[in-house]
Amino acid sequence: MSAAYEFDDDPVTETVSTVAPELEDETEAAAERPLYFPNAEQWVQNWLLPHYRRKLSSGRRWDPEWWRYEEVGTILEALWESWEQMRWEDAMTAVAWYRDYFWPVMDRLTAEDGPFWDYDPPRSTDVPPLWEATPAPNGWF
Repeated sequence: MSAAYEFDDDPVTETVSTVAPELEDETEAAAERPLYFPNAEQWVQNWLLPHYRRKLSSGRRWDPEWWRYEEVGTILEALWESWEQMRWEDAMTAVAWYRDYFWPVMDRLTAEDGPFWDYDPPRSTDVPPLWEATPAPNGWF
């Protein structure tokens, strides 16, 4: 066997970083970038709604209690977190964020068949029921 392939049986005793040096810089930079909004609710109220104004009609729905919908809460929290990262970048990143994330997500959430499809006060203000699901057989997954 070649000397290049021989391994030392002694364990490593020095501390080894599991993060690449360029990622350590990014981690430090992220720590120095405080959040502008403390949570998704504040972001929705103070940034999202003022920046996304559309005519509400039979083709577009919005529930002021958006946080009651698991899907909406989850996606808007992710959108807020992506916004918090994007705001530190350049103008091209902001334009791409609007194009690739903000407009498509908001158009989908408020679409006629989106999560608010049944929101039609005073007829209905309830969150639609969950679809039924049958548990998978043992060992299926």
